[in-house]
Amino acid sequence: MDKAELVLDGETLIARVHRRIAQQASPVMVSRHGHGTTDPSGTIPVTDASTGHQGPLAGILAALDHLQQTGSQATHMISVAVDTPFFPNSLVERLSEPQPARDEIVLAGSKGRAHPVFALWPVVLRGDLECWFSDRSNRRLMDFIGRHTSQVVDFAAVTTPQGPVDPFFNINTPQDLDTARLIAKMMTDSR
Repeated sequence: MDKAELVLDGETLIARVHRRIAQQASPVMVSRHGHGTTDPSGTIPVTDASTGHQGPLAGILAALDHLQQTGSQATHMISVAVDTPFFPNSLVERLSEPQPARDEIVLAGSKGRAHPVFALWPVVLRGDLECWFSDRSNRRLMDFIGRHTSQVVDFAAVTTPQGPVDPFFNINTPQDLDTARLIAKMMTDSR
């Protein structure tokens, strides 16, 4: 099943992530492997130029392509993952705070670990990413990031009555979805 269609706290993951990121940035583009059946209203679907499941870099490249093709004046683009439903409501603000250089990638981090899908991407890197991606062996986010200046902004755990929760907890298994449902309930109960 498409992770985007999983239901958490009464809404699909794609709807939940769209709601959270739309409060922080626009336009909101959606890139996913396969065809989404319920992309939220107001999103711009972008299609990977490559075929097959090529990973997050393909979606990042597709979004950067869209910005270039539409003549956007944006200097950076934010990327998020649909399977990480608790990312901070301050994500864009915090990643922008260090006032990154025109060609610097800013990644989110927590618990001493970088989360490269949650990053602020310089639009000027589009050409380099396209060239990098043309080699089929180049699909790892951290390898591409390692070619450029970058920094990590650390995010603290979210405090709940049952203890701290990593804001970048992601859903990969049915058990993770069950855990996410418990986390969502804890977060609702702590309001």
